[in-house]
Amino acid sequence: RSSKEEGQSNFTNPGILLAGLGVDMDVLPTLRVSLNANTLYFDDPTVVEVARNQGPIDKHIGYDVSAALTWRPMMSQNIVLRASYATLLAGDGFDALFPDDDPGYFLLNAIFSY
Repeated sequence: RSSKEEGQSNFTNPGILLAGLGVDMDVLPTLRVSLNANTLYFDDPTVVEVARNQGPIDKHIGYDVSAALTWRPMMSQNIVLRASYATLLAGDGFDALFPDDDPGYFLLNAIFSY
């Protein structure tokens, strides 16, 4: 909202609690593997329940799991190729909001510099 507006904001953030573990492993001088796992919870799902006009929503959103491979074939930053995949293993809170969704994402990234 504009800094010139007066009054209260029209949205309250439900807040997210996140706990996770991650590891980066240099398997070869040219290859790095990254693994991450997080669990996500709404701090206060009441805000979402009111915004969606929906019954009780569980606090547990789900588990976010991801893996990535980074390959630098010349052992420099001139060529960097990265492939990653992330998915959300839906908890009851996510299923209550999006019952038919199964989120998963695959990403390819290439950097070429001279």
